[in-house]
Amino acid sequence: MKLLDAIVELLSSENGSLTDAMLKTKVVMNKMGHKELGDWLNNEMKGYDAGTDLPSYRVVPVRVVGNLRNSSWSHAAQILPIGHLAETTRKALSTSELRESVHVLEEWISKRDAHIVHPITPSLYPELSKGWSNAHVEYAWVQMEPTQIMGATIEVRTRLLDFVLSLQNELGDAKEDDMKEAAKGIDMPHLFASSMFGDNTTIIVGDSNTATIVNTVTKGNFKSLASTLKTAGVHDTDIAELETAVGEDDAATVVAEKRFGPKVRSWMAKMAGKAVDGVWAIGLSTGGKLLTEALAAHYGIKL
Repeated sequence: MKLLDAIVELLSSENGSLTDAMLKTKVVMNKMGHKELGDWLNNEMKGYDAGTDLPSYRVVPVRVVGNLRNSSWSHAAQILPIGHLAETTRKALSTSELRESVHVLEEWISKRDAHIVHPITPSLYPELSKGWSNAHVEYAWVQMEPTQIMGATIEVRTRLLDFVLSLQNELGDAKEDDMKEAAKGIDMPHLFASSMFGDNTTIIVGDSNTATIVNTVTKGNFKSLASTLKTAGVHDTDIAELETAVGEDDAATVVAEKRFGPKVRSWMAKMAGKAVDGVWAIGLSTGGKLLTEALAAHYGIKL
């Protein structure tokens, strides 16, 4: 297919526009009737909103740099020690979240000889100054290099290329006008998730009478599990109870026996009762399937 060939060409070329490749991929997803799988593409193209979980490749280590002064001298652009800071502050300063769009990241990368800097709030200067016995911090910032940002865009490019190549193999010689029909025999959520997220599982919430919502549960990441359950209408209090149950059950035993622990099974029985009574607004069969698949994905097991 010409459209898929064009995407592969863009992604495999050193100078190919990643943004253009992602836009064309959105067109492909719509043509196949799977635009609901485009959240990742939208986030990468528009940028990730505050509070939205970031993929690990968009969190990069940074250096804390600042200008120092005392009564007799001043030094600019010095690496500042942060080991004495409170743990939460130290963690916040030692990494940077790349929430900007792919287009912005590519613009930063093009400035190969320039550092990318973000200023640190002046309220932290007194704490940063405690790392020096004879000077104080006048100005401070976190600093990263274009090569670090390039790592994030390479990750996006690689994942998208994996997906498009896999899709080409699945579609075979189907014509572009027949793309939607040809895609009916493909497990698109699984194909997309396995290419984009690796050791993650896509959970489809819904049945023939409800809207289909696609969420991804990451192995060992309760936050992604909670997000999927919340999308399906599970209340926050029930999710909190599940988190406690998961913590009390022995995960190693669950994985070895491929059977949920007693605390989690008890929680699932309670949720089944809520589905029957209408407290949880989802069908019993749909709800049971959702809980089983989501929890299995969280543990990284297949039941």
